[in-house]
Amino acid sequence: MKRIAFFLFLLQSPLIAVSAFSQHSDGKVLTNGIFITSQDLATDNISEQVKTDDLNTVVVNLDNNVLLIRHGLEQRYKFGTLSGYYKDGYRYRAFGEKSIFSASGYYKVLDDAGLIIYSKRSGNHKTGGKTFYYYSTGWEAPVRKLTRQNLRKDFSHDPVFVDAATSTLQGQVFLTEKNGHMLINDLYLSRTK
Repeated sequence: MKRIAFFLFLLQSPLIAVSAFSQHSDGKVLTNGIFITSQDLATDNISEQVKTDDLNTVVVNLDNNVLLIRHGLEQRYKFGTLSGYYKDGYRYRAFGEKSIFSASGYYKVLDDAGLIIYSKRSGNHKTGGKTFYYYSTGWEAPVRKLTRQNLRKDFSHDPVFVDAATSTLQGQVFLTEKNGHMLINDLYLSRTK
């Protein structure tokens, strides 16, 4: 009986430590909401935006359904009915069609200065998963894995960019910032100058 009581105490402890609302370490208040259209996603037009706390958050379940929680009440959005969601400083874009072997889901937007660069964590019960990187050429364009082969196909007309961009893929150098953008976007934007 004492073990059960102690276990119940441990379950409740994290709830006691949760603050009224979340903040970044730099003091910015965290918010969440949803994007109805791709134009909303592109322009940061967040619907139903509120401060993140234990009664107001966004959760994505295993079926990729978005649960928008407001004042403790859940509103469920099936995958494909939203363009994405916003949570704690990041936009997530919905892409793909739900099927067993597809790469559908929500992709975290990392940079949208030229190419739109995304990350997505793949789950694996043995290793804990791995983060993969993707890109698209626009908000309506398909999301493609960031690989040398895909860059060659999509930018065959611009071999100088392809060579420069693919050289940044090794060691994930493309993630470093230059001129306020990821290095790959800096290369992408400078090719038209």
